[in-house]
Amino acid sequence: MEDRNNGKQYWRSLNELADSPDFISRLEKEYPEAAAEIELSGVSRRRFLELMGASVALAGVGMAGCVRKPVEHILPFSKRPEDLTPGVPSYFATSMNVGMNVYGVLACSNEGRPTKIEGNPQHPTSLGAANAWAQASVLGLYDPDRSQRPMKRDGDKGLVPAEKGEFEKAFGDAVKEWKKNGGDGLALLLQSNPSPTYARMLDEVRRGLPRAALYFHDPVYPSNRAEAFDLLGVAPRRAVVYNLDKARVILSIDSDFLGLEGDSVKNARQFADGRRLGKETESMNRLYAVEPAFTVTGAMADNRLQIPAAHAGEFLKAVAAELFSRAGGSDPTGGKIKADAGRFGKWVPAVVKDLADNRREALVVVGDRQPAWVHALGFLVNHLLNPDSATVSYPAEIPGPRMGSLKLLAADAKAGKIKALVVLGGNPIYTADADSGIADAYKTIPLTIHHGLYADETAQASAWHIPESHYLEAWGDLQCADGTPVTQQPLIAPLYDTWSGVELLARIAGGEAKGYDLVRATWKARTGNPPGFENLWRQWLHDGVITNVPRTIAGRPAFDWSKLGAIPGLAQGPAQVDANSMEVNFIIDPSVADGRFANNGWLQELPDPITKLTWDNAVCIGPVTAMERGLKNNDVVELRFNNHVEKGAVFIVPGTAEHTVTIALGYGRQAGGRVQEKAGFNAYKLRVSGNPFFGSGLLISAAVDTYTLATTQEHGSMEGRPLVRENTLDGLRQKPDFVNDLEFIKDPSKIKSLWKEPHPWLEGAGKEGGPKYQQWGMAIDLNVCTGCNACAIACQAENNVPVVGKKQVLRGREMHWIRLDRYFNGDKSNPQAVIQPMPCQQCENAPCESVCPVAATAHSPEGLNDMAYNRCIGTRYCANNCPFKVRRFNFFNFNLDYTAVEKMQKNPDVTVRFRGVMEKCTYCVQRINRARSVAKRTGDGHIKDGAVTPACAQTCPTQAITFGDIADPGSRVSMAKNNSRDYVLLAELNIKPRTSYLAKIRNPNPELA
Repeated sequence: MEDRNNGKQYWRSLNELADSPDFISRLEKEYPEAAAEIELSGVSRRRFLELMGASVALAGVGMAGCVRKPVEHILPFSKRPEDLTPGVPSYFATSMNVGMNVYGVLACSNEGRPTKIEGNPQHPTSLGAANAWAQASVLGLYDPDRSQRPMKRDGDKGLVPAEKGEFEKAFGDAVKEWKKNGGDGLALLLQSNPSPTYARMLDEVRRGLPRAALYFHDPVYPSNRAEAFDLLGVAPRRAVVYNLDKARVILSIDSDFLGLEGDSVKNARQFADGRRLGKETESMNRLYAVEPAFTVTGAMADNRLQIPAAHAGEFLKAVAAELFSRAGGSDPTGGKIKADAGRFGKWVPAVVKDLADNRREALVVVGDRQPAWVHALGFLVNHLLNPDSATVSYPAEIPGPRMGSLKLLAADAKAGKIKALVVLGGNPIYTADADSGIADAYKTIPLTIHHGLYADETAQASAWHIPESHYLEAWGDLQCADGTPVTQQPLIAPLYDTWSGVELLARIAGGEAKGYDLVRATWKARTGNPPGFENLWRQWLHDGVITNVPRTIAGRPAFDWSKLGAIPGLAQGPAQVDANSMEVNFIIDPSVADGRFANNGWLQELPDPITKLTWDNAVCIGPVTAMERGLKNNDVVELRFNNHVEKGAVFIVPGTAEHTVTIALGYGRQAGGRVQEKAGFNAYKLRVSGNPFFGSGLLISAAVDTYTLATTQEHGSMEGRPLVRENTLDGLRQKPDFVNDLEFIKDPSKIKSLWKEPHPWLEGAGKEGGPKYQQWGMAIDLNVCTGCNACAIACQAENNVPVVGKKQVLRGREMHWIRLDRYFNGDKSNPQAVIQPMPCQQCENAPCESVCPVAATAHSPEGLNDMAYNRCIGTRYCANNCPFKVRRFNFFNFNLDYTAVEKMQKNPDVTVRFRGVMEKCTYCVQRINRARSVAKRTGDGHIKDGAVTPACAQTCPTQAITFGDIADPGSRVSMAKNNSRDYVLLAELNIKPRTSYLAKIRNPNPELA
């Protein structure tokens, strides 16, 4: 597929690159030749559709499925709540966390039902955006598999529902015993919870039960970075905050700071701000990525070096040594920072020169997976570049006690030191390292109590399981990495008999209080309970951010660099990685994280940003390694690592370093919900303590079986048609209008139409007196889109898009209204990647409209390609005629069997579709109509620029999507479309898409070209 983008070749998969028979066969099955004449039991497809169309018109039955809706009686409020206007959604500020990462959100409530999550513009780490995890969290609230009441173990029956009040009595008796002996024999196992109130209640537990032991386990906690502070004598441990808006040169060492690590939403926004190009004369930042396999961050890199994870620290050592050589300073480790820079070719001198030349605006980011000594070295390199640099800061975290590890907990349990264990959140039986011994040790503890959202693997092993409140139904507070405290307020009363974490800690401390009272007590104490506290409290809840509270601003930490040389691993050479000793890399999954979101159907079906896998993890290897091993996609291999064995299916991913394997955690679950059943394999069975994220010595067997993986990377193939426009910054400056030179028909006047153009409602656009109707359009900036998938989940939540399951995905029937196409270009073993969002293009001359026999798809006066679901008879002619393949056919009644609780999530402004209709992006027309209603009520009916933001654009962390009135020359979208990089897809077809793209520009180092 030779694209006309400067001769580059773009491809989605190795099969597509090779034009393999398997790939061609799948294309033919997707849209077979002469499909209209295929015989179906003696009746041609065309004749069948004619008959069915007539049947639908006359009898109301046929392809639409025609499921009769049940009769339902609506009972109105006898007294409407004061602040509730039916049909008008309300928004409430709250917050959630995943590990130590805090997301400030605005939750949309329809008649008391939270239905949609948006970012909070006033929140310092959200900035009005939200990632996929935050967007999908609302589905978790209504998950019918959530625990609903306390459960107890009943012999061979396992967990059974407890009688009402039974747990409260048993727990109260246990608390009395703990009070008598000061908590002797009691242990608490905690996970990350950066909450001031949680920390306060934990302090109360420690004061009241001083002999109780505390342990900690959380796979998403940045434990290696925390250990690095300890090694350098910094206490208390600090958070690391990157100010990417102030960085011009960024070196990423095995870090996915744009995707999964740290304040990724804020990081993405600030990084994107350094890459926006209004004019070709503007400058942009430069990103170097050093990593073993593609991440979202690596896909955005201007220069990317793929090496084993074990060699990333060696690369950083070489950078540090070169910086010492350039600066002429002394090595604080006594000469232990040595590395063979030659193994990395031109990379080390080129990167060091760029960092040194921009030292006040340079930044090194070390990933959470790297060991503590690499983080410590990263602190040193940033200090060498500029001790007072504004690109990185270290605000103090919430002080907390030092807690034991899971392995220590297992040892203490086997020694008989633990008589009762309370697990507050998390699922340690599942997420424990293979050598922790916790599963066997857990059985020796007389009383085990698990507190969590699901009756998961740990709950199944416990004597008691206590349901946890979802964050959308609980009171709480959180503290961001920069020290900003934020509120957490419920949007709905608890659906079930649940407790929040702070409420359970209060019970353990011997008291009993509601979360609301506990949180207020924390902040009354922090503020000194001033006379105006109630007004402060209401303001905090309104904004979602706690302000006007005294805060200690921490200065720069006093690193003891002399201790750096004593850190184990710094003086050692990198581990050997070759065909006989492969490296295995364990990563937090972009969809299900460490497994905590495994029962969320939206996230399970969300294609991975790079591999495009859904419903599974895989043994991801590079093309060269696969060829050496004789492996192909879907081959099941046996993995042996440190005497631990597991099996998994192979998936070949370009951009993976040779002799390395990457496996996502969070799959292979055995309990905790029906959605996650049979999804992937459990990679935790291979992990060992020490450095649990990677290690060498992996042995891979030959294929022992096959297993079908579901991937969307070849669905909707564009068959070689040019889509991506890409150039370097230098190339853009030399030829700002390069996108026009890449068009198939250079002269637009040669493109003829069969009817008058422009359409009447477009006449006079941009002129005084203009068109009667506003004209909606969109521009997507490929230069800042990271492919994070937030837009896909936001669209799913906003538009009631159903989950179809792995079986249907394998048939190419996924229902996402916006997909994110990932293309590779370059050498298949070491390519570059580019992401292109693909919603409905809202074509002005829409090819779908001209072929619909019942006019179910029609053009609106505002330029939208509308869908009348009730009129559609399911011919799918429109999908066949769409060159972008963005229309989705609803083959089954995915919305039919929802429980009453699941239905509460649905957006009432969007029709819930039944079987047999075509669906697609509508530019969130319901939001346009809502804004029009407001404009008519408050003005002349003209919707102001910025008053309408589709769900995809609203959640986008990088603000890559701009929407508005293209008939208004002063609108943001019009200005974006006037950019020299703007182009539309397949202009030669004269379909005139309303969605356009701004070409991707990279800023590579010329020395590494």
